Amino acid sequence: MAVTSCDVAIVGAGLGGCFLALLLGRSGRHVVVVEQGPSVPTAGADFVKRPGMQVLARHGLVSLVERHALKRDIVRYYHDGEPIQECTYPDGFLIRPYRELVEVIYSSCAMQGVEFWFDSQIDHLAMDGDRVEHLSLADGRELRANVVIGADGTRSAVRQALGFDKESTSYPHLLRVATVPLTASVAQLNRLYFNSDGWFSYLYPINHDQARVFVGLPADDDREVFGTAGAPTLLNALSGLVTDNADAYTVLGSASWQAIPIAAMRVAAYHKGNAALLGSAAFACHPMTGMGMSYTLHDAEILAEIICAAEGDQDLLDKMLETGYEPRRRRHGELIDYGDALSGTFHDKPSYLRAFRQDLHVFGDTEPIGEEFVKVMG
Repeated sequence: MAVTSCDVAIVGAGLGGCFLALLLGRSGRHVVVVEQGPSVPTAGADFVKRPGMQVLARHGLVSLVERHALKRDIVRYYHDGEPIQECTYPDGFLIRPYRELVEVIYSSCAMQGVEFWFDSQIDHLAMDGDRVEHLSLADGRELRANVVIGADGTRSAVRQALGFDKESTSYPHLLRVATVPLTASVAQLNRLYFNSDGWFSYLYPINHDQARVFVGLPADDDREVFGTAGAPTLLNALSGLVTDNADAYTVLGSASWQAIPIAAMRVAAYHKGNAALLGSAAFACHPMTGMGMSYTLHDAEILAEIICAAEGDQDLLDKMLETGYEPRRRRHGELIDYGDALSGTFHDKPSYLRAFRQDLHVFGDTEPIGEEFVKVMG
């Protein structure tokens, strides 16, 4: 059996896993990232909002991310086809396809000596009390690490090994997404629509040639619109919803739609012993908040600070994770609650406007580190 030892093992090569690996690699830690897929994951959000941009700026990565990104500063909202408000972002926000963003971070990891094990399935995690002793892979390899991070998604093997229960809540609508040729109206402005029937749609460019279109429908309507009736039914259904993007109808008819299950998820704890959870292994919120990716970047930054400050001291690591990282559950809980509030008011314009919080959309979570973490560091 081949045995590899490292300072930190990260399970999952998505944005959170790759960014944490980069920060730890820069600090001189030996990091191994285990990814079950053949390459970095492709599915994820396309937005980096102010909190995420601030994190990237603190680590000198904004120029790399901005190089091929689009920058926008307004999202216009509609109800029953009529504009009702705009959300303005003083610092703007970045749009870049998720895979491209992750690949930028992944490429930077190579210069820091981070090892990536692709096509590597976790067989089981061996526990010694509260501590992960080693990770056994399906191909017979064994990985021993001082710290283990589960950044492996909503079905996290690390979370299951730690014995943490998750609470999932499904939303009353299904989400469909398509990538289509960019039209003039979509290039002009990000527009988000919802209506009295509980539908919503979001159209935005992802580069100079393509756009992303999301459509969320109640389950019964989804079966009818995306069932055997085909494109005419979809376009007819959208005609009363998507109003200021009329040229999009020329490309939506031939679009290939992918169904995306969406649900909120909360986890009872984020760490145990020498292991912690990151990204969608720890929490999931409604995509309408637009902040999930930015929060994950901030979480990775905090984890890197803690791991480096603990310097291999397991008792100190556990204390710092409890004091400096567990409070993130409260932050995430606020975001999850906000997503729940928005998703429950699509049908009711006054209720939606009362629930809408521009501060969360624009500023979100901007503190570099929590006060309790500072106390522990001191």
